[in-house]
Formats: sequence, C-alpha cells, structure tokens
Amino acid sequence: MKNSVHVVVLSLDMNVFGTPSKIYPVLVYDAEGATLFDAGYPGNFDQLRQAVEDAGVSFAQLRRLIITHQDWDHIGGIPDVLRATGGKAEVFAHAAEKPFIDGTLRPIKLTPERIAARLQMLPEHLRAEAAAAFANIPRIPVGQTLQDKDVLPFHGGIEVIHTPGHTPGHICLFLREERLLIAGDALRVENATLVGPAAEHTFDMPTALQSLRKLSAYDIDRVVCYHGGVYGPDASIRIAELVSGRGS
Repeated sequence: MKNSVHVVVLSLDMNVFGTPSKIYPVLVYDAEGATLFDAGYPGNFDQLRQAVEDAGVSFAQLRRLIITHQDWDHIGGIPDVLRATGGKAEVFAHAAEKPFIDGTLRPIKLTPERIAARLQMLPEHLRAEAAAAFANIPRIPVGQTLQDKDVLPFHGGIEVIHTPGHTPGHICLFLREERLLIAGDALRVENATLVGPAAEHTFDMPTALQSLRKLSAYDIDRVVCYHGGVYGPDASIRIAELVSGRGS
C-alpha cells in the first residue's frame, strides 16, 4: 500500500514591530512522521502549535525541521519547537547556512550597521523592543547539512535546490510526487501573482535572480512562498516568464 503524503500550508498572522503580515511555513507528514519547513518568528510558537495541531499532527510526530535559510523569521521559533518535541526533531540546513544558524558567525543581514539603520526606521517607542529582539537571535545546532541536488529519502523524495542570493545558503525544496516547490524567500506571491525575491531583503540580488534559472528546469505545478502563500497550478509557466524577463 502506498504511503500517503499530506502537505499542509500553515498560515500564521504576524505583527513585527507594528507591521502586520502573514507567513506560510509548510508541514508535511505521512505514516513515518512529520517534517516542518521553517519555524516562524520568536514568540510565535503558540500560534504555530495550534496550526500544527489543527492539521491533526502532534509534535511527538515531528521528526525534522528543514530550514530554507538563516533569517530570523525562519529560525526564531526553532527553540520552542525543539522543546515541544523533547529535543527529538533534527534540524536540516544547507552547509553554507550552518555557521550563521548555529551562532559561529553573525547572521549576514544583522550587522551592527544594518541593525542601526533598521532601528532608525521604526517609531521610537518600538526601538527598545526591536533592539532586544535583534540581540537575542537563537543559536541552533544543525544536525544535518544539505547540498545542492541532495534527495532526502522521506515523503516520497525531496530534492534540495541550492538557490543562493537571498542568503548564501538559501535552499528551495522540491517534493517530486506533488510537483510542489517550497520556495522560502526565493519567490513571493503579491496580488495573486508569483514574483521574484524582494530586493530590500536580499543579500545578493543578481545571484538571487540567477538562481531562478535553476528552478525553470523543474516541472513545478504549485509553489509555496513563505511570504505570500500558494501560487499555482502550472507555476512553471510563470517561473519561465520571470526568468525570461517577461514577468517583471
């Protein structure tokens, strides 16, 4: 009997320093356990827990967390998730992201200069809260490092696609059987349209745009973007437009 794989896109409401938004982590599960892709902001765990439980999955079933990249809105919830699993879930990330996630290196977008500029953009009454948050980015041991074209042997096979640019070790994950791409921040959905990465949040924009060419080689029906949610069907057509410049 075939092991049925279930994909649940979690929709979490956020309010980061006075700015409301949504993020879309992904939960994938089957008879052999569950995988969470990205884990939300610090302090977001209660909402994440409820969304996972609403999907009919307990944290005892969670075997692994796959992190698309180092940004704090993706890694901030990991310590709470690991506590909820009794430390049994393993963290996966690209090898180039590992030192930024485990605290060996400072997160690439959280230099003192960038933090100071970000704080100056906020209303004065929010700056102390934001400064404290930036000073307490979690340090998380990465148990499994990933490389481009690795195929993970669970949930029907998941291919790792290294898509640097947004950060050096940013990855997308392609669920072969579902023809589903978990895009992290390599793509976004805006006004129901699939668009490229946000320039203001991307470390190396030319490289990020070049990475989109790798995605055009895949037969992708749907894309889940961490910012914007689900785009599809026939997402490959839109990705080809973005690569060619017709979709800009």
